[in-house]
Amino acid sequence: MVDQATMETVAGATQGASGADSVSGGTNPAQPTLILGAQYVRSVSFQAIDSARLHTRPPVRPNTRMAIDVTARQILENQPDFEVDLVMRCEGIGEEPVEGGDAPRLFETVITYSGLFTLRNVTTESFEPLLLVEAPRQIFPAARNYLADITREAGFMPVILPQIDFLALWQSRRAAGQVAR
Repeated sequence: MVDQATMETVAGATQGASGADSVSGGTNPAQPTLILGAQYVRSVSFQAIDSARLHTRPPVRPNTRMAIDVTARQILENQPDFEVDLVMRCEGIGEEPVEGGDAPRLFETVITYSGLFTLRNVTTESFEPLLLVEAPRQIFPAARNYLADITREAGFMPVILPQIDFLALWQSRRAAGQVAR
């Protein structure tokens, strides 16, 4: 992600900003803000395993295994602009064979869905939650639709993901020591 010095530089550049209160005439510190500029598919791979055999039978709703990851990187040094990647790894698994053994893999896909974000009025405490919780929350609906579309277009039942708790994902990564501080 970004190091502590970068967080402090970006946070320090915007901490002094404050807005005027139109009712009382006083000033209140401006709230940390995350602005979405653009969102797009950064990369995608899709592999249908043994597709000829799969497409000669009626479609089945695959069981799926999912892995979600979120990363963020600063676009230019000492600037409040970041690219946030939501990486979804999905594997479609068929029914367990009657005679035992492993269930057949139907497909594998890896989608990296990205968004360009600008931070305003951030503090060191709000830096990571904005980039690793709120940013993926904003781009997730489009990424989820893309996954459903690509699986449907490949001839499978669409994979519809439930809402993801990005706060819990971020907290578990922090507890495991995977998030840079």
